[in-house]
Amino acid sequence: MSINIKTEPMRTALLFHKAVLFSSQRIPREDVPEGWYCYGIRGSIRHPEKPTALSDHVYVNPIGSVLSPVPLKRPETVLRRINGQFLLLGETLTLRDYCHNNNIEYPYKVQIPELRPASPEETGLFYAQTPERDEALGAIGHIRIDFGRDGKGFYHTWWPRGPEELNTQEFRDELDKVVNDLRNGILKDLPSMRRYCYGSKGAIEGGTCCQNYGFTLETEQYLYRLRCNPIEGDYQAYLSCFDKQAQQMGLTETGKQALRDTGDPALPHTYSWYVIENIHAPELRSDHELPLEEAMQLYASLDCADKRLGVTKDDITAVDLVIHWEGQEWLSADRLKMDDFKDDPVVAGAADKLQQMLDEAPAVGRVTFASGEQWSFTDPQKYLQVVREELPCQATTGFRCETLTDDPEIRKAVDDMVCDLYGEDNPRTLEDYGNTSMTMGGMS
Repeated sequence: MSINIKTEPMRTALLFHKAVLFSSQRIPREDVPEGWYCYGIRGSIRHPEKPTALSDHVYVNPIGSVLSPVPLKRPETVLRRINGQFLLLGETLTLRDYCHNNNIEYPYKVQIPELRPASPEETGLFYAQTPERDEALGAIGHIRIDFGRDGKGFYHTWWPRGPEELNTQEFRDELDKVVNDLRNGILKDLPSMRRYCYGSKGAIEGGTCCQNYGFTLETEQYLYRLRCNPIEGDYQAYLSCFDKQAQQMGLTETGKQALRDTGDPALPHTYSWYVIENIHAPELRSDHELPLEEAMQLYASLDCADKRLGVTKDDITAVDLVIHWEGQEWLSADRLKMDDFKDDPVVAGAADKLQQMLDEAPAVGRVTFASGEQWSFTDPQKYLQVVREELPCQATTGFRCETLTDDPEIRKAVDDMVCDLYGEDNPRTLEDYGNTSMTMGGMS
């Protein structure tokens, strides 16, 4: 069970001499307003009901959640020992009353919109349409969004897609409110988007880098369709805006069928393999079209921070199969989700070769998720950063990590985080990790 922090009261408490709000129920991280902090409190193995540690996420002996306007631990630490510095008070307050009593500005200006997960027949509406189709559906435009290199920024660009007369001041005022509200939740940052998507039923087909998710927000006059691509190194969200009346008129049965008819597997097809280097640096970008084996050789030989290897089918549709971005590398799962590629034996055979290429490439670590995504890392700090961020969420995302390097410092750093997650100290010293036959520093 979770609590609605906008409407339901919480217990007042003191933690590390700071006035906070406490709930025995889970506080959804996506509801935490910008500039506020949410933590879980856990008990120990011997005393599961006694508060012993504070962590970003708690899956072992959870006691409750804490909401605070100030940070209560360093971001880089997995948990902080409480050591008796938690005291529940007798008062129960709503968040609004808590803010009033402590002279803090109430963080919610308007109601956060309710997002509805996409249904299968809506999938095509979350991607670009032809100009004729956009006009029939009352498209106004879309906002393209990314969170920057650190996943904490918010960069956006507006792209018009329909008649200018639909882009009224009334629409622009409402769009500002919608975006600001979404930034308090799913669009707060990349980790928030990832948690929201992985815990939803909004998975849709398509995309070029990872599993995409679609959510619809409906107001009195407009429809907003948010497509999320929760992965680093690409644009992470597209918010498409439509005039609701025009879209309802345009969604005929013929249109719906056209969205589902993405290709006939019984027909012969042509394939063109491509390699793109420096894809995120337009001034350095270079595209190559080669046979598969030559494309694999070129991709493996390129020494650049961002590169991709993919395939174009019938000169119509394309998918990136292998992606390398700033020390992180993975085999895209999109071919299994897109109708044009998921049952294609030629692409499946190529993917097997590419997976073997990745398995043989030097890497310091590898992580996997329950969704089937698998990332390899050549950058040690990037690997440790992902382990630090994702390890506390493993019960939700199915996160697992495998340390492949023999570097003692990296192996120990991973084991330190695993032990810290369970409230234990790593009993091994750095010198112990000179023995490469040790089992820790491997799978988590």
